[in-house]
Amino acid sequence: MCPYGTFAGEGLAMTRLRRGTVLINQAARGVGRDFDAKRITRYLARKGVEAALVAPGSASEATVAAQAAAYRGDDILFVIGGDGSVRDAALGLAGSETALAAVPAGTVNIWAREAGIPKGIRAAIDAHLDGQSVHMDLGRAGEHCFLLMAGVGWDAAVTSRVNPRLKRATGDIAYMVQAAWMAPGLRTRRSRWTTPEADFEDDLAWMVLGNTRLYGGKVHLTPGAVIDDGQLDVIAFCPHGFRETLRLARKVAVGRRDDPRIVHLRTPELAIETPELAVQLDGDYVGETPMTFSADAGALLVSVPAGPLAPIFAREHIDRRPG
Repeated sequence: MCPYGTFAGEGLAMTRLRRGTVLINQAARGVGRDFDAKRITRYLARKGVEAALVAPGSASEATVAAQAAAYRGDDILFVIGGDGSVRDAALGLAGSETALAAVPAGTVNIWAREAGIPKGIRAAIDAHLDGQSVHMDLGRAGEHCFLLMAGVGWDAAVTSRVNPRLKRATGDIAYMVQAAWMAPGLRTRRSRWTTPEADFEDDLAWMVLGNTRLYGGKVHLTPGAVIDDGQLDVIAFCPHGFRETLRLARKVAVGRRDDPRIVHLRTPELAIETPELAVQLDGDYVGETPMTFSADAGALLVSVPAGPLAPIFAREHIDRRPG
């Protein structure tokens, strides 16, 4: 059975011809060996979208392909892959008026969940064709970017050790297995970080800088975050010893953050000065601190389904989709 359903010529073509690009991560978990990408471009043509097809071989090639789509003045860039693929494309589209249209085919697909994009390649494409384009903040981390969140410390250290083959085969279970294996050896680090408003120094285990709310596809670590306020929602866990680590974990698991060992703040920028803390962005390890994190307000145009916007948007938006 075809993994993305039938693309028979259903429905009417759109009233205005649009130009786009379909970018496919062939290594994504949801892209099988029998994936026929040309069927997608033919389907889009019947819908009035003239679309080129690209299959980058690396993250940097994906960013370059997205830049090329923006340079051509494409209306939309469909990205078939996971959160990492979407992030790579976002870096190339930042500041342009080409809408990023995520088509979930990765391990967890958190951005699609947050934005209300349906599961299934055919369903997601149709949602974008009938959808709307709105601006959102883009997280920045040094020379990198993120849509969802940045993680510093323990979670990034775990992410750096996850086996790619196990991740593709088991999804987010691979992270849980690796975390359980590494847990006995994890230690806090005396760390220093600064914001425009204040300086901090504490024994840091783990920090999350959220542009959106859903962490790992399961927990709302930053439940008040929105993606169009020019701010990052930051939560830092600063336990004293292993027992306190377990106590904080239990609190967070039930949605509580009222603890002096949990630092919670909202800021447009945060710099971590302490060296050699692992950093992950949207579930992918990218390097170590020192690093500066910020919210680039309204830098990315994204395609989302029609109708009321998802709760991660703070404001109502005017439909910017041509047609």
